[in-house]
Amino acid sequence: MKAKVNKVTIQLVQENILSLAVQAVVTVTDTNLTVNPALAAKAGPSVQEACDVLQWCDVGSAVMTDPGDLPIQKIIHAVGPRWGEGSERGKLANVTIQSLRLAEQSRLKSIAIPAISTGILGYPVENCAKTMLTQILDFTFEARFLKTILICLDSPSAYSIFKAELTLQLDELKEAGEGEVSV
Repeated sequence: MKAKVNKVTIQLVQENILSLAVQAVVTVTDTNLTVNPALAAKAGPSVQEACDVLQWCDVGSAVMTDPGDLPIQKIIHAVGPRWGEGSERGKLANVTIQSLRLAEQSRLKSIAIPAISTGILGYPVENCAKTMLTQILDFTFEARFLKTILICLDSPSAYSIFKAELTLQLDELKEAGEGEVSV
Protein backbone atom coordinates (compact mmCIF):
# COMPACT_ATOMS: atom_id res chain seq x y z
CA MET A 1 0.00 0.00 0.00
CA LYS A 2 1.19 3.48 -0.86
CA ALA A 3 -0.15 6.90 0.14
CA LYS A 4 1.06 10.47 -0.18
CA VAL A 5 0.54 12.75 2.81
CA ASN A 6 1.79 16.35 2.71
CA LYS A 7 4.50 15.67 0.09
CA VAL A 8 5.72 12.52 1.89
CA THR A 9 5.12 9.10 0.34
CA ILE A 10 4.40 6.41 2.90
CA GLN A 11 4.59 2.85 1.63
CA LEU A 12 4.06 -0.48 3.34
CA VAL A 13 6.37 -3.23 2.05
CA GLN A 14 7.04 -6.80 2.99
CA GLU A 15 10.73 -7.13 2.15
CA ASN A 16 14.15 -7.46 3.77
CA ILE A 17 14.92 -3.98 5.08
CA LEU A 18 18.58 -4.29 4.03
CA SER A 19 17.57 -4.85 0.39
CA LEU A 20 15.62 -1.60 -0.01
CA ALA A 21 16.93 1.34 -2.06
CA VAL A 22 16.77 4.06 0.60
CA GLN A 23 19.22 6.54 2.12
CA ALA A 24 18.76 5.30 5.70
CA VAL A 25 17.52 2.20 7.49
CA VAL A 26 16.28 1.93 11.04
CA THR A 27 17.46 -1.11 12.94
CA VAL A 28 16.20 -2.18 16.34
CA THR A 29 18.89 -2.62 18.97
CA ASP A 30 19.37 -2.83 22.73
CA THR A 31 20.56 -0.08 25.09
CA ASN A 32 24.17 -1.23 24.59
CA LEU A 33 23.78 -0.66 20.84
CA THR A 34 24.51 -4.25 19.86
CA VAL A 35 24.40 -4.58 16.07
CA ASN A 36 22.33 -7.59 15.01
CA PRO A 37 24.27 -10.37 13.21
CA ALA A 38 22.50 -9.95 9.85
CA LEU A 39 23.30 -6.24 9.76
CA ALA A 40 26.87 -6.80 11.01
CA ALA A 41 27.50 -9.36 8.25
CA LYS A 42 26.46 -6.90 5.53
CA ALA A 43 27.73 -3.64 7.02
CA GLY A 44 31.09 -4.85 8.35
CA PRO A 45 32.75 -4.23 11.72
CA SER A 46 32.86 -0.42 11.49
CA VAL A 47 29.16 -0.11 12.41
CA GLN A 48 29.61 -1.99 15.70
CA GLU A 49 32.79 0.02 16.33
CA ALA A 50 30.80 3.26 15.89
CA CYS A 51 28.12 1.95 18.27
CA ASP A 52 30.81 0.99 20.79
CA VAL A 53 32.04 4.60 20.78
CA LEU A 54 28.49 5.83 21.51
CA GLN A 55 28.22 3.15 24.25
CA TRP A 56 24.57 3.65 25.27
CA CYS A 57 21.13 4.70 24.10
CA ASP A 58 18.07 4.91 26.34
CA VAL A 59 14.93 2.87 25.66
CA GLY A 60 12.66 4.99 23.48
CA SER A 61 15.56 6.82 21.84
CA ALA A 62 17.64 6.49 18.68
CA VAL A 63 21.15 7.30 17.47
CA MET A 64 22.69 7.42 14.01
CA THR A 65 25.92 6.03 12.56
CA ASP A 66 27.57 5.76 9.18
CA PRO A 67 26.50 2.68 7.20
CA GLY A 68 29.77 0.77 7.00
CA ASP A 69 29.73 -1.30 3.80
CA LEU A 70 26.01 -0.85 3.12
CA PRO A 71 25.07 1.18 -0.01
CA ILE A 72 23.11 3.74 2.02
CA GLN A 73 24.03 6.97 3.82
CA LYS A 74 23.08 6.30 7.47
CA ILE A 75 21.92 3.64 9.91
CA ILE A 76 19.55 4.71 12.67
CA HIS A 77 19.76 2.48 15.74
CA ALA A 78 16.42 2.47 17.57
CA VAL A 79 16.01 1.14 21.11
CA GLY A 80 12.39 0.05 21.27
CA PRO A 81 10.51 -0.85 24.44
CA ARG A 82 9.87 -4.38 25.67
CA TRP A 83 6.15 -5.04 26.13
CA GLY A 84 5.34 -4.99 29.84
CA GLU A 85 8.19 -2.72 30.99
CA GLY A 86 5.94 0.33 31.44
CA SER A 87 5.22 3.43 29.34
CA GLU A 88 5.65 1.35 26.19
CA ARG A 89 3.41 3.46 23.95
CA GLY A 90 5.21 6.69 24.85
CA LYS A 91 8.62 5.07 24.34
CA LEU A 92 7.58 3.64 20.96
CA ALA A 93 6.14 6.99 19.87
CA ASN A 94 9.35 8.74 20.93
CA VAL A 95 11.73 6.34 19.19
CA THR A 96 9.65 6.54 16.00
CA ILE A 97 9.66 10.35 15.85
CA GLN A 98 13.35 10.52 16.87
CA SER A 99 14.28 8.15 14.03
CA LEU A 100 12.43 10.32 11.51
CA ARG A 101 13.93 13.54 12.91
CA LEU A 102 17.47 12.11 12.76
CA ALA A 103 16.93 11.40 9.05
CA GLU A 104 15.46 14.87 8.54
CA GLN A 105 18.39 16.55 10.34
CA SER A 106 20.78 14.77 7.97
CA ARG A 107 18.68 15.99 5.03
CA LEU A 108 17.96 12.45 3.90
CA LYS A 109 15.19 11.91 1.37
CA SER A 110 14.21 8.29 2.14
CA ILE A 111 14.09 5.92 5.08
CA ALA A 112 13.05 2.33 5.76
CA ILE A 113 11.70 1.57 9.21
CA PRO A 114 10.55 -1.77 10.67
CA ALA A 115 7.66 -2.46 13.05
CA ILE A 116 9.74 -1.50 16.10
CA SER A 117 9.53 -3.75 19.18
CA THR A 118 7.30 -6.42 17.65
CA GLY A 119 8.80 -9.89 17.58
CA ILE A 120 11.11 -10.81 20.46
CA LEU A 121 10.27 -7.63 22.42
CA GLY A 122 6.63 -8.75 22.47
CA TYR A 123 4.97 -5.49 21.44
CA PRO A 124 1.50 -6.24 19.97
CA VAL A 125 1.45 -5.48 16.24
CA GLU A 126 -1.94 -3.70 16.39
CA ASN A 127 -0.73 -1.31 19.08
CA CYS A 128 2.58 -0.82 17.26
CA ALA A 129 0.79 0.03 13.99
CA LYS A 130 -1.45 2.61 15.68
CA THR A 131 1.41 4.24 17.60
CA MET A 132 3.98 4.29 14.81
CA LEU A 133 1.58 5.40 12.08
CA THR A 134 0.26 8.23 14.25
CA GLN A 135 3.81 9.52 14.65
CA ILE A 136 4.67 9.03 10.98
CA LEU A 137 1.55 10.85 9.78
CA ASP A 138 2.11 13.69 12.27
CA PHE A 139 5.71 13.95 11.05
CA THR A 140 4.55 14.60 7.47
CA PHE A 141 3.40 18.05 8.62
CA GLU A 142 6.97 19.03 9.61
CA ALA A 143 9.06 17.12 7.04
CA ARG A 144 11.15 19.28 4.73
CA PHE A 145 13.68 16.85 3.28
CA LEU A 146 12.32 13.38 3.95
CA LYS A 147 10.06 12.44 1.02
CA THR A 148 9.76 8.64 1.28
CA ILE A 149 9.07 6.49 4.33
CA LEU A 150 9.00 2.73 3.73
CA ILE A 151 7.53 0.70 6.56
CA CYS A 152 9.11 -2.72 6.28
CA LEU A 153 6.95 -5.52 7.66
CA ASP A 154 8.08 -9.09 8.22
CA SER A 155 4.85 -11.07 7.72
CA PRO A 156 1.58 -10.99 5.79
CA SER A 157 -0.35 -10.58 9.05
CA ALA A 158 1.75 -7.55 10.11
CA TYR A 159 1.24 -6.07 6.64
CA SER A 160 -2.55 -6.53 6.89
CA ILE A 161 -2.66 -4.95 10.36
CA PHE A 162 -0.58 -1.94 9.27
CA LYS A 163 -2.63 -1.58 6.07
CA ALA A 164 -5.92 -1.51 8.01
CA GLU A 165 -4.55 1.02 10.51
CA LEU A 166 -3.04 3.24 7.80
CA THR A 167 -6.34 3.21 5.89
CA LEU A 168 -8.20 4.18 9.07
CA GLN A 169 -5.82 7.02 9.95
CA LEU A 170 -5.80 8.35 6.37
CA ASP A 171 -9.61 8.37 6.34
CA GLU A 172 -9.58 10.30 9.64
CA LEU A 173 -7.16 12.87 8.18
CA LYS A 174 -9.36 13.30 5.09
CA GLU A 175 -12.52 13.67 7.19
CA ALA A 176 -10.85 16.26 9.41
CA GLY A 177 -9.64 18.13 6.33
CA GLU A 178 -6.09 18.06 7.66
CA GLY A 179 -3.19 17.88 5.25
CA GLU A 180 -3.09 16.72 1.66
CA VAL A 181 -3.87 13.00 1.38
CA SER A 182 -3.90 10.79 -1.70
CA VAL A 183 -3.87 7.01 -1.89
